[in-house]
Amino acid sequence: MKWEDISKAINFLLTGQFCRVWNEVHVRFYRAVWELLFAFILPFRCAGRSRNNAPMACSTAHPVAFESPDHLAPKGTAENNSTNKKFVLHMDAKLSREFGRENLRFMDLGCSGGQLVADFMKLQWSSVGLEGSDFSLKQRRANWARLAGTHLFTCDITKPYQVEQGGCPARFHLITAWEVMEHIATSDIGSVFNNIVKHLEVGGYFIASTTETTDIHNGLELHQTRWTNATWCAYVHDHFSELEPVDVGLKIYQYVRYNFRHPSFLVYRKRNAVLK
Repeated sequence: MKWEDISKAINFLLTGQFCRVWNEVHVRFYRAVWELLFAFILPFRCAGRSRNNAPMACSTAHPVAFESPDHLAPKGTAENNSTNKKFVLHMDAKLSREFGRENLRFMDLGCSGGQLVADFMKLQWSSVGLEGSDFSLKQRRANWARLAGTHLFTCDITKPYQVEQGGCPARFHLITAWEVMEHIATSDIGSVFNNIVKHLEVGGYFIASTTETTDIHNGLELHQTRWTNATWCAYVHDHFSELEPVDVGLKIYQYVRYNFRHPSFLVYRKRNAVLK
């Protein structure tokens, strides 16, 4: 535990936020347990599976989001390496039932250190992560030291791009974006969703967490679209009829990133056919 976390916990206790402290302690213990369970369950899940080892690639004319505040003042991209083994195992079981156990594909937008990509790879998924800043690439941080250029790529997700596998356009059974969407300029939200829909398999899932809070770093506001969950859902409903809201059976703390005070998740499945 970092000193910053201890300091926050003390402050919460002194200000009477006991429930908030309990939530944080509970979640840390819960995640630690699932880290251990993951190592035990992994061999059984992988038995009989084989990953498609055709090379992954990302074709784009915009490999870095140069105008993004997150590139100009790196914070999350320089620090985070988020995962949640319970989420990984839950979605693996669910999508294995729905699509079969072979050749499942995963893409993480705003992947930061790439740990979620690495975890799905352990389950023999074809996995790729896209990050708008090249900070982690240059620093060879976290999983970029071994996965850069093969499974982790820099890419401005507000611009056109195409992820490929074996030289062919790739479609993914699961696409995630953890506290990423609020970092996108409101005028670019449509472009981001267009890319998501294009890369999503029919019947595949898009899952994201968002926050409506402000986040100023080095004088720059990193959260450019601070919408409530209701606003996000209304936007998707009005502009992307290909996506239908669904419940994947997860509690707040079983997602990869979340805010207990303002929980906001976008959970959608791509329809078999767009309803007119």
